[in-house]
Amino acid sequence: MTEKQMKQIQSQLPKDEKINRCYRAFEGDIRVITRKPDGSEVRYSVSFDADDNATIRKF
Repeated sequence: MTEKQMKQIQSQLPKDEKINRCYRAFEGDIRVITRKPDGSEVRYSVSFDADDNATIRKF
C-alpha cells in the first residue's frame, strides 16, 4: 500500500483506534488490525476503487 492509501485508511478509523499491523489474507484481500486504548483489537478489510482509493469495512 502507498502512503496515500495508509492515510486514507487512518482517516476512516475512529479517533481512538491506531493501526497495529496490515497483512495480505489467504483469500487475497488486505486486512488492517487496529488497537483500541483498552487493548482490544478490531479487524478491517480494505478494498480499492478504480482510482486506487482505499475504503475499509469492519471484518
